[in-house]
Amino acid sequence: MSLNWAILGAGNISGSFVHDLCLNNERNEKVKHIVKSIGSSSKSRGEEFIKKNKITTENNHGVTPQVQSYDELYANPDVDIIYIGTPHPLHKEQVTKGLNHGKHILCEKPFTLNAKDAQELIDLAKEKNLYLLEGVWTRFFPSIAKLKELIFEKKALGDINRLVMDFSFDADLANLPETSRIRSNELGGGALLDIGVYNLTYTRILLDNKLGKNATKFDLKSFQTIDPKDKVDFTSSMLVKYENGKQAVLTCSNHVPRPEPYLRLDGTKGYLEMFSENPACPKKFKVTFKDGNDPIEYEDTSGYKGFIYEANACFEDITNGRIESDVMPHDETMLVMNIMDDIRKESGLRYAPDDW
Repeated sequence: MSLNWAILGAGNISGSFVHDLCLNNERNEKVKHIVKSIGSSSKSRGEEFIKKNKITTENNHGVTPQVQSYDELYANPDVDIIYIGTPHPLHKEQVTKGLNHGKHILCEKPFTLNAKDAQELIDLAKEKNLYLLEGVWTRFFPSIAKLKELIFEKKALGDINRLVMDFSFDADLANLPETSRIRSNELGGGALLDIGVYNLTYTRILLDNKLGKNATKFDLKSFQTIDPKDKVDFTSSMLVKYENGKQAVLTCSNHVPRPEPYLRLDGTKGYLEMFSENPACPKKFKVTFKDGNDPIEYEDTSGYKGFIYEANACFEDITNGRIESDVMPHDETMLVMNIMDDIRKESGLRYAPDDW
């Protein structure tokens, strides 16, 4: 009942992922998530990552992770699956190398810079018969399963009319270097791919109970403000209308802080509000009813940052011989990647791999 991980990239997002694996092990949960390798650009950076994130033999089932170069990590025979937590322009090359070395892959969102590259990775995983998952961790939270039950099965909100969501944060752009991940076009900077992808994800989760190729048809209109110097979007807005009449108003920005609650979903019987320090991490919600009945409130107090839920899903899928998730299947990844391509095409936002 164990899964052996390599962590590729020794940054903050990887640290949050490892936090959940180690906490899971401390609690002696059913599934053992063992960190076998840390892939880093330097040995000292990898060792600092282990120290900073408190990976010990006590919370890693007696294992001290190896600090390895990326190439050594790919070839490590003790590794079952690679978690890729690097900037998204690096994902295509790194996923390709991992798959070609026979490793299963969990790759952070956005999966790639464009849909063409994403499809190539999915095709390669199928050819190799290996598991590949885009790390849209939001979809795996217990809160989301509870909300989908309330909305689609119990019809607690009645007929859904509208979703309004703002995922923004003040990045203090004027004081960021031009080479920062947020500002740099070469690093896939801007708001859409970094945070706007979550706006689209919530729309897909809360307005449609179907996935990928089976999705309910919808139209999308969008606007991006492209910075004349950095050539990326720091503000993007989207309007979505499903054929059944449901609508979404979505905004994301690097200029301003977001409101709280960050999301409201309106139905004929009541409304849903969602709260979080990070909108990607749906830990708290409240459903208020128009008839005055007691509200439904939920809060995740597990102590996990939230990555454990997708890690456990990886274990279940791989153990059962699946090469994709039924929570976040490949064609749902492609649906969202194609939406973001269309938004960028309409506004003229291009990244290096784009062939249009």
